[in-house]
Amino acid sequence: MSARKPGPLLVANAHLVDGAGDHGIGDLAVEGGVVRAVGAGAGEGLDAERTIDAAGALLTPAFLDLHAHLREPGQEVKEDLASGLAAAAAGGYGTVVSMANTTPPVDEPGLVAELLQKAERLGGTRLRPAAALSRGLGGETLTDFAALQQAGAAMITDDGIPVADGRVMRSACEYAAELGLVVQTHSEDPSLRAGGVMNEGVVSQTLGLPGNPDAAEAAMVFRDCEVARLTGARVHIAHVTCKRAMQVVEHFKALGVPVTCEVTPHHLTLTDAALEGFDPVFKVAPPLRTEEDVAYLREAVRRGVVDSIGTDHAPHTRAEKERDLLTAPFGLPNIEVAFALLYTELVLGGELELDRLLWLLQDGPAAVMGWPAPRLTAGAPADLTLIDLTRERPVEPRRFLSKARFSPWAGEMLRGWPLLTLVGGAPAFELEEVAS
Repeated sequence: MSARKPGPLLVANAHLVDGAGDHGIGDLAVEGGVVRAVGAGAGEGLDAERTIDAAGALLTPAFLDLHAHLREPGQEVKEDLASGLAAAAAGGYGTVVSMANTTPPVDEPGLVAELLQKAERLGGTRLRPAAALSRGLGGETLTDFAALQQAGAAMITDDGIPVADGRVMRSACEYAAELGLVVQTHSEDPSLRAGGVMNEGVVSQTLGLPGNPDAAEAAMVFRDCEVARLTGARVHIAHVTCKRAMQVVEHFKALGVPVTCEVTPHHLTLTDAALEGFDPVFKVAPPLRTEEDVAYLREAVRRGVVDSIGTDHAPHTRAEKERDLLTAPFGLPNIEVAFALLYTELVLGGELELDRLLWLLQDGPAAVMGWPAPRLTAGAPADLTLIDLTRERPVEPRRFLSKARFSPWAGEMLRGWPLLTLVGGAPAFELEEVAS
């Protein structure tokens, strides 16, 4: 990315939509990294360096992802900041919270600072690193939350590894509550999960594979919500996958406990039946569940129980994912296809309104973190994405900007692909065919 400050830009004839509503077809001017003006006459007095004719494409605030594995430091063979942030921009994301389960884990303030400095040099999608809850992700000794926050850590989480010790979780939440930090969980009971590689149920029994029961998730979600009730901490339950766990979240929300939750694109669109071909591409943690679970998650999304959609983008090398199901790592890449997948499956499928999907990627995650709601208003940061909702094209992993060039949805025809992503008014991603 060039270090040159972006010049004034006009996006003309765009369909303007944000969390405040549908503003119809209009223009939006960008100058100095912020939105200068919106609507008729937005370009008046603007010495635009560039004008883009959106031709009715959707222009909306760039998405926020509170849950992505960018693998740096130490696992750059899977992904690094350059490839991960580029992939995020291609998916329409303007801000990404990176997870701390790297090598070494992000458990020291210096590591947080280094990530932020490198991301700043790269430009593009904004990085907000998460920091580890426990030293070395060992689940025993807390990290220095205050120092990590001062260095720029956006949240605290050992995601990828459950915090098994309830006393450690309580201490973490008490500490985080004092600082106003969000604690994100990986809620699975390790003793119940054991060696499960997929959902425990009819499919796992048929395939003869060790299962991971929904009880492992529901039991730990209950504990983590109880700790939130006890401490008053802002606890965000990551990647809820099953009906029983979502019902637990609903119960505690009804009590006024400060818990929030996310679901992922893969848990909204895939079931454990995908593993019938023994393909480790579908091996994720927590696992893909049943049709009943997927249906309940979708209903919870519609009813407003779910606060955000986090990608849990988890890249690996192709060689790792080509091992057998017992030894292949958990996780899949999805940040580049997340919006198109959800728009096609849920919005065009008649199960979700577009404004609700956008809320789950914009206002919802912002509210979880206590950030300002993204808006298309004068003075707002010019973090924007322009999306073609009409043209259909296939998922082509070979074209991914992520280093993980494989996908459960390879070859599927989807609509809703980002054409352009601006971060601070500068292009972070742009398709060659965007008209100027």
